[in-house]
Amino acid sequence: MRYLLYFFLFLYPCIALPNPTESDLTRIKAQIKEEQEAHLSLKEKAKTMASEVSTVQKELIKTANEVQDFEDTLSKLEKNLLELQEKQALIEKRFKDNKAQMVLLLTAMQKMAVLPAQTSLLQTGDPNNNLRAMLLLKSTQQPLDAAAKKLKEDLDILISLQSAIKAQASQIKLASARLSSKKENMERLFKQKFILQAHLESESLEAKKKATELGRQAKDLQDLLRKLDLEEKRQQQIASAARRTKPELDGQPRPQRVSGAFEKSFGSLPLPARGRIIQKYGDKTELGATAKGITLQTRPNAQVVSIFDGKILFAGPFKGYGNLLIIEHGDGYHTLLSGLDRIDTQVGQNVLTGEPVGIMSTNTHQKLYIEFRKDGQTINPDSWFAFKM
Repeated sequence: MRYLLYFFLFLYPCIALPNPTESDLTRIKAQIKEEQEAHLSLKEKAKTMASEVSTVQKELIKTANEVQDFEDTLSKLEKNLLELQEKQALIEKRFKDNKAQMVLLLTAMQKMAVLPAQTSLLQTGDPNNNLRAMLLLKSTQQPLDAAAKKLKEDLDILISLQSAIKAQASQIKLASARLSSKKENMERLFKQKFILQAHLESESLEAKKKATELGRQAKDLQDLLRKLDLEEKRQQQIASAARRTKPELDGQPRPQRVSGAFEKSFGSLPLPARGRIIQKYGDKTELGATAKGITLQTRPNAQVVSIFDGKILFAGPFKGYGNLLIIEHGDGYHTLLSGLDRIDTQVGQNVLTGEPVGIMSTNTHQKLYIEFRKDGQTINPDSWFAFKM
């Protein structure tokens, strides 16, 4: 028994664990090198794709700004056209009224001028009446001339207005065509960005499912924000751990948040869409409640953009808000946008200032609701924008 013990202690290790041969060492070294090269390749590929995503984002921002500029141009052209058409209708009515008065004057003058002035004294009746009739005939000549001059002026204005209306309609058609072209280009960029980010953000679908589930569970917006922030912190911990075990993930784009960056933007933020403020923070709503944000009336199919760099925490329907978009900007700040007809971003994606995130409906009198929150509490956004309300 003792000899058997010696065998296992001294002889078995020599049999079970033979020294690696030179070929084995070479093979292991080759495998390590191959794995390192694969890691480097993946890391380089991730960096390249991240760079491509950044390039596409910059193109999207530029295109979105051009789209909004064209929307502004179209709104102004349409407003000018409406003013011209209203002025045309007014001049046409005045022209019609003046023309009718002139016809009456001409008819009266023709009747009075049937008999020459020298024979009118031979007519039976009061000579004074005949004299008054002749004087009246002469007195109507001056207003008749004035009416004729006014008719000509109105006619000239009408011709000028018709020309201006035609030119305005032509400009609207051209601006609409250019706007459509810009939007087609944006759709192409959206597809390109989606494909690139699909490779980089495999967890995006899971994040979207989780956000949707939290939306169902949340009692109100404040509760939803609290749940989303907790989930975001959990995801950051998971991502941090993943990067430690998978070096190739270091190439993936991650926002470099600078503390206080959002606060420094106070008074210089762009509006998310072009339009007119129809309700301010603190105003009474149609239901008698106090508005916790501002409401912007946009043109149909208006482009909506992110007002600042951030990360999409929620994108989809939420209780009473319709399509809701929540963007986190760091330091506890969030912007909430509701009323969008279509959302063009996904939960988990990073967006830049001016990057398109959705569009309004094609219906008229669209309303985009904008709300600011700090640590879950609403704040007055009025003074944050470069646009003075």
